[in-house]
Amino acid sequence: MKTIYYPILFSISMMPIGMLWANAEETEENIDIQGIEVIQVTARKRTESLQEIPDAVTAFSESDIESARIEQVNDFINLTPNVIFRKTFRAGASFITMRGITGTQQGLPPVTYVVDGVQVGSADFINQDMGEIERIEVLRGPQGALYGAGAMAGAINVITKAPTEELSGKIKAQYAEGNDKSVSGYISGGVSENIFGLVSVGARKSDGLIDSSTGEDLDFNDTKRIKTRWQYLGDEFSADLRLGYASYEQGAVMQDLLAKGEEFVDAQKTDLDDFSGSGPERSFIGKENQIFKDASIKLDYDFDNMTFTWISSYQDAEQDLIGDLDWSSANIFLQDLVDNFDVTSHEVKLTSNNDSDLRWLAGAYYQKRNGLNQLRIRLEPTVGVIGDSIFDQVDVKEDTIKAVFAQLNYDITDKLELTLAGRYDQVDYQSTRFKTPEQQEIVPLPDANGQLQDTLTESDSSFQPKVSLSYDINSDSMIYATYAKGFRPGFYNSGNLTKAETTQNFEVGGKSTWWNNRVQINGAIFYIDYSEQQLSFIIATPPFRQTSNIDQTEIRGLELETVVMLSEDLRFNAAWGYTDSKVKDTGQRAPATPKYTLNLGLNYQKELGRDWLLNTRLDYRAQGDFFLGTTQQPLEVGAKQFVNLSAALEWQDWRFTLYGENITDEYSTTNASYVNGLLGTVTGIIRAYTPGRQIGASVEYKF
Repeated sequence: MKTIYYPILFSISMMPIGMLWANAEETEENIDIQGIEVIQVTARKRTESLQEIPDAVTAFSESDIESARIEQVNDFINLTPNVIFRKTFRAGASFITMRGITGTQQGLPPVTYVVDGVQVGSADFINQDMGEIERIEVLRGPQGALYGAGAMAGAINVITKAPTEELSGKIKAQYAEGNDKSVSGYISGGVSENIFGLVSVGARKSDGLIDSSTGEDLDFNDTKRIKTRWQYLGDEFSADLRLGYASYEQGAVMQDLLAKGEEFVDAQKTDLDDFSGSGPERSFIGKENQIFKDASIKLDYDFDNMTFTWISSYQDAEQDLIGDLDWSSANIFLQDLVDNFDVTSHEVKLTSNNDSDLRWLAGAYYQKRNGLNQLRIRLEPTVGVIGDSIFDQVDVKEDTIKAVFAQLNYDITDKLELTLAGRYDQVDYQSTRFKTPEQQEIVPLPDANGQLQDTLTESDSSFQPKVSLSYDINSDSMIYATYAKGFRPGFYNSGNLTKAETTQNFEVGGKSTWWNNRVQINGAIFYIDYSEQQLSFIIATPPFRQTSNIDQTEIRGLELETVVMLSEDLRFNAAWGYTDSKVKDTGQRAPATPKYTLNLGLNYQKELGRDWLLNTRLDYRAQGDFFLGTTQQPLEVGAKQFVNLSAALEWQDWRFTLYGENITDEYSTTNASYVNGLLGTVTGIIRAYTPGRQIGASVEYKF
């Protein structure tokens, strides 16, 4: 595979230099082409230019979001180097892998997800329809010094559309294969001199693209959501209130069962990339219900030389699932799951608001998360009928995070900037097992010393420093070097204790702009010393899930991103990421980590006259092979390539779009687990996978 992507990398990296050389004698008229959009980001919790901050950041502006049709998390992750997104047996159990660091079920995600300054309290909140988005920032590399426990791989900063002063809005209707129908829109405007509001709504109903062996819809979706944002903007004081509600009824437990029965002896020879079968066998069609509620308030007060900020939030997730547990057409067992969270958080901070040589911020953070995880195994007496429960497992959990943090940015000279940041996190977590959903009888569980306890308790703490030096070579180019520590606390997964993990990170990178801002080239090289990497996997006996830690993992990698304005109408972008992640003791690759990702894109925009505008976009994504499961029993997923294509015609306030996602009809495994004798009947490999091609069209009106 190296013979394929090394030449591609070389071609991408050399193309801008060749273009500069070839066009060195261009006339002044030709040079006067509009440059690349300068994106302002808030990755370091203050507004700065993307090209000036010493971090690896991929940013998507509002125009990028519209042209790439970014509607869900996986849409922008698939445009970002060294990051993948994997859906599993249900929507709430989805995992992000960034630079070789991946998520585990019931644990904190390795990437902190932030919406308008509010950190989400669980991975379950991430995989939702995004609504009206103004900007997305994907920060790669440890961000714990500012964003805290869990941001050891990076952070995703989402900024929603702010209310407007004048009346404005949008309505959009969309139809695609799978009888996928949706309508969405928003209305925004001022209600008084200082108060502005925005209300966003959406609804979707789809039969889905994955069918069972008998033709029944498995990945259906019925979604309703409403989000509001209200702002008060005064001379010194401002307030930002967000409220949201979303309801999902969608397919779940869509896996198929491979290497059944006697074939399991040769299970490691199973081809996870073989999708020639007739589809998953089912006696019971799985369904998940999700209700998400969130509310947050952000208050800012500007003093003469600093700004005081208070952010409080509440998030609630109620999730229940019923689906097949034998993954066959036989009516034997069903899984009945409940996975609920409610999260309360508060953050206060002071931020300097001048452009002096010394810039600073400091603050404190508190989060409390209550969780209920319930598993019931039920009989299926006849096809499609929910029978009695034969097994109950109820875990009630409580996690508390307390933190203080600070950051200093100091211009040592006009060209040299020093960044010092640090955060101390104290994480306390506990879990109590009950015998029944009524929570009337406690089941004692062994602690780390083997002693039975009614309630398991544990604490982890860590100081996460970050030191960075950046040097401006000239007004268009800079280089930087960074050291940072990453930390993710431990957790209880079905009564199993998973230890905390840490990373030591070293990164050298650079950013540059060329050819009158018509070419951008950004790159980074990184090394990660990873301790106690967290894993979770299915086992055949209660509690049916097990967690473990890999002692030491070593990760080396690099990233290169470039954007080129080939002409006034044509923009080319490319991003390449390489990750070499190995377990130190064995030399085996770490799980869920492709060795490379490659993105290529072309965006063509042309005025056709009489107020018509053509906007077309082509995106190509390739990712290397990786393995799932455990290092002792790896399950190989082959390299994949995906292509998306869209064409839009705009006329005055109207936009008509025809699009194709995954137009080459590629399938890829997203999760796979060995099951050997589950409940005495199920043996094989459970596989979840992506849907195939989808062609659709939309019409949109803005005012």
